[in-house]
Amino acid sequence: MPKTARLVDEANGTIREVAAASLAIGQVVVVRPGDRVPADGVITDGASSLDESPITGESVPKPKEVGDPVYAGSVNADGALQVRVTKTAADNTVARILHLVEEAQASKSPTARFIDRFSAVYTPIAFAAAAAVAVVPPLLGADWGTWIYRGLALLLIACPCALVLSTPAAIASGLAAGARRGLLVKGGAALEVIGRVRTVAFDKTGTLTAGRPRVSDILAFAPDASERSLLGLAAAVESGSSHPIARAILDRASADGVPLRPTRDARAIPGKAVSATVMGQTVLVASPRHAAESVRLGPEAERAVADLEAGGKTVVIVVRGAEALGAIAVRDEPRTDAAAGISALRKLGVRSVMLTGDNRRTGEAVASELGLDVKAELLPQDKLAEIAALKAAGPVAMVGDGINDAPALAAASVGIAMGGGTDAALETADAAVLNDRVGDVAALVSLSRATLGNIRQNVAIALGLKAVFLVTTIAGITGLWPAILADTGATVLVTANALRLLRA
Repeated sequence: MPKTARLVDEANGTIREVAAASLAIGQVVVVRPGDRVPADGVITDGASSLDESPITGESVPKPKEVGDPVYAGSVNADGALQVRVTKTAADNTVARILHLVEEAQASKSPTARFIDRFSAVYTPIAFAAAAAVAVVPPLLGADWGTWIYRGLALLLIACPCALVLSTPAAIASGLAAGARRGLLVKGGAALEVIGRVRTVAFDKTGTLTAGRPRVSDILAFAPDASERSLLGLAAAVESGSSHPIARAILDRASADGVPLRPTRDARAIPGKAVSATVMGQTVLVASPRHAAESVRLGPEAERAVADLEAGGKTVVIVVRGAEALGAIAVRDEPRTDAAAGISALRKLGVRSVMLTGDNRRTGEAVASELGLDVKAELLPQDKLAEIAALKAAGPVAMVGDGINDAPALAAASVGIAMGGGTDAALETADAAVLNDRVGDVAALVSLSRATLGNIRQNVAIALGLKAVFLVTTIAGITGLWPAILADTGATVLVTANALRLLRA
């Protein structure tokens, strides 16, 4: 991370050098070619390619332009940029990664906890066995020197160092290997569960799709409504929302030069609608299903909405008072790697299902394109019920990015957040995919399974060597020095085997 930043004084345009840690949200900094970005932010001027490998593990520089996000610690390759700060030093991507690493180090996996409990019982038994070998035979007439020597050798070989190290070494290597590839896991417990999941449930918007929907159609139902007036009302109501559909409507309004009217009493109903008072009248922007609770659409309007939804588009109805003024449709394209990612999970024996609050027709269109099952028209509480039902067949992973996904992420056996998601999703999840690739979910499952296999190998190495040398030591075939070498060798072998995961 850079220690300093070049801060732009927006009042007079001058540039001065300040401590990067002192940057505040909203300030603008200049990032020259070759400089590291001092803070998370959004590009306000310029275009360049940024090397984000320190953050995401992606080796190929990414092209960036005005409006694109940038991360603290990434390197500007060519063009000069102006970046408006969106996160303080204490809350930027690097700080978040360090926080996750600290959590991971403090969190022990179930296997590690079992090994610790086992060692707590095993160690005193080993001491007692060594003492018995050293004392009992001489009391029965055997040579004291011989059996004390064997007792010491037994004590050495019975030392559980390699066994205790077998799980933490593998977990640490697995976590490090994941972090290198932009796969962050909040500890060994989550890493173990990921490898055992039988079903992965995906949110649609921003997870399986790019999360950048565009307004595709604007239909007026009321005689006095126009495309421009519909867009203006919807944009005003959605102006305080961060939902992808809201951003799409606001972007279209901005592009068309539609001014935002002032609003008051704005209120969101998660998964259903957003409402506000505009020019003294209550305006509702709602899903067709929720809009039908307050107004009735005519047959022609219902057919038009059905046709749009059958094309994989998401439709919202603009309602003013008790009248449906029209509909706005947005289309969010699936991520380029989504189908391949679902296929990779299928090859691993993991079922994929999409849980979406979107309408059934749109959900089925996207699911058919990607090749997975779908449950549509789900409210946040409905997603919880679906997660509970899926868990009856085995561990379930939930992958999401929005604040409405947070309850399902928490309820699942393990929650996985897309790196570009909301803070609520990232805080609730047990793991994060920084590169926003669906295929990385399959990579995370593979990494977890490799880690679990490595743990089993380590335990077998530790117990196998000790079992062999325990027998040979008591039988007098091997002595103290072979016991020392076996104990040290088991520890070295376990550590070396765990380090193989770094190449995974």
